Amino acid sequence: MTEAPTSQRTAALAYAARPDLRVGDTWRYAVTNRLTSIRSEETRRVLAVTRDQIVCVVDSTDPGFARGRFIYTRQWNLVSRPALAQAGDLPEDIGQWRWRPAYPQFRFPLAPGKSWRGTARVTNSATETTNVHRYVARVLPMQRIGVAAGGFDTLPVRYEAEVTTAGDVQSLVWRNLETLHYAPAVRLFVRAEYAVVGPDGSPARDALHELIGHQRGA
Repeated sequence: MTEAPTSQRTAALAYAARPDLRVGDTWRYAVTNRLTSIRSEETRRVLAVTRDQIVCVVDSTDPGFARGRFIYTRQWNLVSRPALAQAGDLPEDIGQWRWRPAYPQFRFPLAPGKSWRGTARVTNSATETTNVHRYVARVLPMQRIGVAAGGFDTLPVRYEAEVTTAGDVQSLVWRNLETLHYAPAVRLFVRAEYAVVGPDGSPARDALHELIGHQRGA
């Protein structure tokens, strides 16, 4: 099949509606920790879709990953997830991270140039920790992305946030930089880059996710 010219694809991807999801929709990602060069595989599978939420189980071959049930809004914005466990931790000690409002990575419909900003709080009641994100997000021009799962037309979303811990007398500022290449064809991102820069300017996280397979639910 002959691929449509770039101009036609760009026009077709000037707008991305909120995705229509099904129970059983599954995405598999190759994950590279670019600070350590360690590779792993991450899987996200939809367990339930309601009027307001998407419930997923997320797993990883990384032994340090906080696997389990992740809850999103219908905009694919994270509401809650398990906290990262350390050796010997009990479930009641670990708690969950809960976002209020939801992690604002997406705001459908997506269109190049669209942007949003605000403040979000993420809290773990078990550890009595609250982090405050002051963020801005914007949709970049369409990009054609090639990953192991194939070639996709995407609308990249760039998310930037300054993160402080609520209640600190002397707040330390962390910076989150994320770029998620959302592909309407698979109803989720096909490539994502997550970076965290510490208060001293040193990288604390640098991870790359690339889609290696996806399956539509029944």
